[in-house]
Amino acid sequence: MQDLQFLKDVLSVPTKTYQEERMVQYIVDWLKNEKIEHYVDEHMNVYATKQSGDFTDQFYPCVVSHTDTVHNIDTINIREEMKPNSKGELKLSLKAYNDLGRPTGIGGDDKCGVFACLKLLKELPYLKAAFFVSEETGCHGSKRADERFFSDVGYVIQFDAPEDWMVTENCYGARLFDRETEFFQKCDQILTEGMESRQKYMTHPYTDVYALKTKFNFACINFSIGYYDYHSPNEYVVVEDTYKGVEMGRKMIQELGYKKYYKSVEKSARFKYW
Repeated sequence: MQDLQFLKDVLSVPTKTYQEERMVQYIVDWLKNEKIEHYVDEHMNVYATKQSGDFTDQFYPCVVSHTDTVHNIDTINIREEMKPNSKGELKLSLKAYNDLGRPTGIGGDDKCGVFACLKLLKELPYLKAAFFVSEETGCHGSKRADERFFSDVGYVIQFDAPEDWMVTENCYGARLFDRETEFFQKCDQILTEGMESRQKYMTHPYTDVYALKTKFNFACINFSIGYYDYHSPNEYVVVEDTYKGVEMGRKMIQELGYKKYYKSVEKSARFKYW
C-alpha cells in the first residue's frame, strides 16, 4: 500500500508531552532531506514553508498537527492487524507493542496528523505547515505560535480528530468558521464526499486550531485522521481512514486555493496568553 512504510516510520517515533525531542528531530531531519525551508522556535515548535517558484500577492494554505502523545516513552513495534473501522468493517490497521509484547498505544493522536502534514508538504507546491508541542496539556506550543509565520496564511487545516466522521466546528468556546461562507461550502462538499455524508459537525475540547483562532483572523477546520481508541494502550490506526483524511486535506487546498478566508478572532475567556 502506498506510503505505508512512511506512516509506520512516523508512528514508530516515541513521543510524549514534554518529551518530544525525538519527534521534533524526526520532522527536522525529514524537512532537511526534502530541502524544505523550516525553523524551530524557542518552544520547539517546527515551522515549514514549501514554495516551488514565485509566490507573491497570495496566501498560503497551512496544515498543522501536534508532536506529543499521552503515551509513556517506550519501544514501539508496529504490527499490522485487522481492526474495525467506524462502520464495523475489518480494515488493515496499525497497532503498537513494546519488546515484551504489551500494547503501548500507537499515538495516532496526533502522529497521524504529523504524517498528513509531511505527506502534503512533499506533494504540494505551495504550503505552510506548523508542528506544535505539548497540545495534550493545554496547547502550550500553539498558544505561542509565531505571528510572523502566520502573517501570510489564508486558512488552516488541522488533522486531529479520531475515526473517520468527525469535524470540529466549535473548539473550547471558539468558532472555527462561519457556515454562510465560501470556505464552509467548499469544505463541506469535500467532507460529504470523503466521509460518505456521515460527517458530524461537533463541539470538541481544545486542539491547536482553538489557540490559533483566538490569535488570528483566518478560518480553520479540524477533522478525523483515522486513529481509534485514542489515549488508551490499545489505540490503533486504520490505514485507509488516515489516507482518506490526507486526501480530503489535499482536495480542500485545491478547491480553496491561495487566498484568505476571513474569520474574526475569537477571544475566548478560557484562553490565556503565556
